[in-house]
Amino acid sequence: MDAKINIKKQLKISIPIAFENLINILMTLVDTLVISILGTTELAALGAMGVILDMMQMSIKTIDVSNNTLIAKAIGEKNKQKESLMIGNTMIITVLLSVIIILIVFIVRPIFPSLFKVDKICITYLSIRLLGFLQSSIVTVLSGFERTIGNQGNILELRIIAVIFNLILDLQAVRLGYGIQGVAWVTVWIDTALAIYLLIKSKNTVKYRFVKSYFLEIFQLFKWNFVERIASRIDNFIFNLIVARMGNLEYAVHVILIQIANIYEAFIQGFGDGLTISVGIASGNKTKAEMENVKKVAKEVITIGSFIFPILIFIIAIVVMKISLKEPELQSIFYKVLPLLMIGTYVTMSATYYFAILRGVRDFEFLAKRNVISSIAKIILAFILSYTPLGIIGVWGAYLAYGLIQKYLSKNRYKEVFA
Repeated sequence: MDAKINIKKQLKISIPIAFENLINILMTLVDTLVISILGTTELAALGAMGVILDMMQMSIKTIDVSNNTLIAKAIGEKNKQKESLMIGNTMIITVLLSVIIILIVFIVRPIFPSLFKVDKICITYLSIRLLGFLQSSIVTVLSGFERTIGNQGNILELRIIAVIFNLILDLQAVRLGYGIQGVAWVTVWIDTALAIYLLIKSKNTVKYRFVKSYFLEIFQLFKWNFVERIASRIDNFIFNLIVARMGNLEYAVHVILIQIANIYEAFIQGFGDGLTISVGIASGNKTKAEMENVKKVAKEVITIGSFIFPILIFIIAIVVMKISLKEPELQSIFYKVLPLLMIGTYVTMSATYYFAILRGVRDFEFLAKRNVISSIAKIILAFILSYTPLGIIGVWGAYLAYGLIQKYLSKNRYKEVFA
């Protein structure tokens, strides 16, 4: 990959990754919509196990992000040997961690029906999905590697094909009477096919040889990246509980708002991942001029995105509201909270400049501590404001404060790093 970057090249890196993140959300959405045909029992079982699978996949995504920053640095260093060995050692960690996760979840799975108060069919669904978890992990890490070395378009095309096949086969499974088990098997088959394809595609660029220094370097970043992500998962869980106890009307609106927020956060995360790759390459290049060029391009790209993206999210939000929230009471609540969502979209997009650069220079320890601080502040503020007349508006004010705190802390850290 050419280390010299401009706006056009940066968009060519970032946009496919951003859309791929959206498509990954669509994969889950397709399963949910198809299962909803079967009834609420199956839908509740899938939803509950979706929480478990999300936690499992979080660990693998953490490895993926850690690996990508190190691969980008190796690209900047023009060290092909290091690239091959780094991804090889990441794959070793991925396989080991996946096996451990599968064993733990397999052992504790009998408690899930009573824990989530759903039908025991959830155990059948989860057991089948466990058979494909290793393949899914391989796909996550190898597709991240392919994106980092410049094959963003190819991976996006692959994901689009997977979503289409997932929808077709899910509908066939339900039509033929295989139910939730059939939908689970479809996901396993698709993950297996993707894993085989990516393993074949990468066989000449990945070297599976244990190198202690690389192994430890990956694990060190993984440790802090895991803390950053688990803090976000926990605060989102508590955040939802706070709103859930406020009443059905407020929670119904909140669910829709959170889904919209998930859409823009996924897109912005992917967009930022593209910037992180460029920053990582520049850090490996070790020339101040190259880093300054990347920062300049990143600033221009984020400035454009900060203007356009909130407008797009506003349009999406209104369309989703018209479809999902038809009662006047629900729409009234939605319109009151919508300004906070829009400001939050802008804050997140503009702050991505600092997030992406700090990830690119592998400052994961700071990012982890930042997330813990901002998450604690968000939960305390949301809890207090939920008891005031502001209600759900106050709670979403805490959501906005969370983004502002993250941006403030990241901006200060950015100034320290590049002082």
